[in-house]
This record gives sequence, C-alpha cells and structure tokens, in this order.
Amino acid sequence: MKLLGPVLFAGTAGLYFAACQVGYFIQLEFYLSATVVSFYAMLGMWLLGGLAGLLIRKDSVTLVLVVAGLCAYYAFGWALRQYPYDLRLLPLYLGLIFATALYSGYFFRHARVQFDRVKSLFFHENNGFLLGYVLALLELLLQGQISVQVLPAATALGHLFLWNRLETRRAQDI
Repeated sequence: MKLLGPVLFAGTAGLYFAACQVGYFIQLEFYLSATVVSFYAMLGMWLLGGLAGLLIRKDSVTLVLVVAGLCAYYAFGWALRQYPYDLRLLPLYLGLIFATALYSGYFFRHARVQFDRVKSLFFHENNGFLLGYVLALLELLLQGQISVQVLPAATALGHLFLWNRLETRRAQDI
C-alpha cells in the first residue's frame, strides 16, 4: 500500500504530460501550421524544457512549476487564437512549451527517491503517459477541441491532489 501513492503520482504525471503534449500539438496544427516541422519544434522544445527541469535542485516547487506550466499552456492557446497563422510569434509559442515542460525534468529528478529503482519510476510514468495519449485522442475525437481546454487542467489537478497527499503523509512520518 505504501508504494501505491508514488505509483499513482508517477502515473498522473504521465497523464498530465500527455494531455499537455497532445494539446500543444493539436493547437499548433489548428492555428499555426499543419506541418511536421511544427510537431518537431514542439517536441524539441519539450525535450529542452525537460532537460532544463532536471537542473532545478530546489525541493518543493512542484506546485509552482505545475501552475506556471498550466498558465503557459493556456496563454499559448489564447495567443494562437488571437493571432492565428502568425509565424512571427513562433519563438513565444516555443518558450511557452518550454515553460510547461520544465516540470517533466523536475519531476523525474525529484520523484526518483520514492522508488527503489529508476526503472520503476519510468515504467509507471510511461504507463500514465500512454494512457494519457489514448485518453486525449479519444476525448478529442468524442468531444472536439473542448478536451484540449479541459484535460490538461483536470490531469494537473489530479496530479497535484496526489502530490499533496504524499507530502502530507511524508510530513506526518517525520
């Protein structure tokens, strides 16, 4: 039972990462450019943000990074809808993707202490990520673009709820 919390925490992180990535991709395709270049630009900035997030040594910035990432995600969608097909704003869009992705690197650096092996952390996060991709695509097919607006916030709230529970339990154990 003690491992269930970290397993769910890693899984919900994967759900959140997938919801954001699918949302970024769909919005780029709809409002900026329907080319493979926009996909690779988004993916490249996500990876760079994740790498930068690995360098964040400070503990207890989970809430700040997730909320800042969500703000960046929704600012991205707002800007794309205000200025559709304006490639001059691509650096801004890529910076917002980078900001959201910071938490992915931070998460892996700091969540690894909850698992005996890093392999277990990656396994559970990847399962959540794959489930998140399937869920995001199904929601997109069934509900349309509303899922792009709702799913990242819903998965982030679930992830933060579990984070709060784990932090409370950790404080009680001390």
